[in-house]
Amino acid sequence: MYMRNLDIKSRIEYFLLGLRDKFGIPFKPEKELNKLNMEEGRKILDYGCGIGSYTLPAASLVGKEGKVYALDKQPSAIKKVEEKAQMEGFSNIDIILSDGGTGLPDESIDVILLYGVLPEIKSKEPLLKELYRVLKPDGYLSTRFCFRMKRDRILEIMEATGLFSLREQKGHILNFEKAKLANTKVV
Repeated sequence: MYMRNLDIKSRIEYFLLGLRDKFGIPFKPEKELNKLNMEEGRKILDYGCGIGSYTLPAASLVGKEGKVYALDKQPSAIKKVEEKAQMEGFSNIDIILSDGGTGLPDESIDVILLYGVLPEIKSKEPLLKELYRVLKPDGYLSTRFCFRMKRDRILEIMEATGLFSLREQKGHILNFEKAKLANTKVV
């Protein structure tokens, strides 16, 4: 079982996420994703995918022509996503085990889902530089504010890097587009 190798904090968190996903309290991830107007054929990066709360609904929205890259640093979480994807018949989900870089080509991703991850990342700028690198020029990064990280704090983080600017807000979801950098290549 995938929970065997997790510490007690992670076990509790994954259990609570499973309850949220099942019962929709305080929200259902697939309803949140429906606010994003994801189109078929899109390439999505679910950075910090955890147990796949957003991964599987995103894979359903982008269809067989689309692709979802599910990235997490926990092997047990990745294994759970693989099991769920196989059980539900998804063939458009690729797994990435990493605690930093994505390994994806430059400007290859249409939408980045960064849900519940920002509070966990100590060094945020290197992560945001990597996400900037893989995001297509017309793509967007989507994150969600909550009790663990308030809206103003997310805006402060994004503004400090100068990499992303707020595109729109839909409820608790904040969507950011790439900022226009004057002759600067982010490394």
